[in-house]
Amino acid sequence: MLESLVERLELYMTDDRRDYLGPYQRAVISHGPGFPALLFGSREHQQRRFAVLGGAISLAGRRIADLGCGHGDLLTWLDERDIEYADYLGLEAVPEFAEIARKRMTERAQPRATFVLADFVAAPDRVDALVRDHNANTIVLSGSLNTLDEAAALAVLERAWAALDAQPGGVLGFNFLSGGGDWERPSTRLPRRDTQGWIAWALARTARVIFCQHYLGAHDATIVMYRPD
Repeated sequence: MLESLVERLELYMTDDRRDYLGPYQRAVISHGPGFPALLFGSREHQQRRFAVLGGAISLAGRRIADLGCGHGDLLTWLDERDIEYADYLGLEAVPEFAEIARKRMTERAQPRATFVLADFVAAPDRVDALVRDHNANTIVLSGSLNTLDEAAALAVLERAWAALDAQPGGVLGFNFLSGGGDWERPSTRLPRRDTQGWIAWALARTARVIFCQHYLGAHDATIVMYRPD
């Protein structure tokens, strides 16, 4: 058992191609695959992020693709509030997280939900095909950009925005660790973003942009982008 854990840890530490998964995988090895391994900091912070996304996007009736879905907690959040989404596709690259999400889906009988083990960074073509096959008109990323470097994160967002090109009124919503300015923020080992630069990136693609940074004291920010109807 110990040898197996050591082998997995060595694999995660040496796989430079997927080093963005390392913080999650090491947390799984150290603490198990439960909520702390998702690296949200607290359940309250996770739920606030969901609430902001849900406040900026009317999720009822939408076909949702949740990239980096973790345990499928956004799906639980929707169900607990009786939000009648049309379809939910959860994509997760960490096998232990995907297993928990699938188990919950089975236990709660969620026929409009699907969970797929897939890496939206390493396998963008497969992810794009899954999103289009499910005819998703809403793509969300909550916390799942936090371990990527700036270039990789923006590349993911560019592909996600492009995947909605055939969806009138399509929506891309994402949150990130806010940076820039002189605001007092808690320390973090994860990269903070150039918030003004990310807003400019969004506005260069659509005028229909919502920006929120009120909910965690400038620690986190949310951008929601709408395609024309």
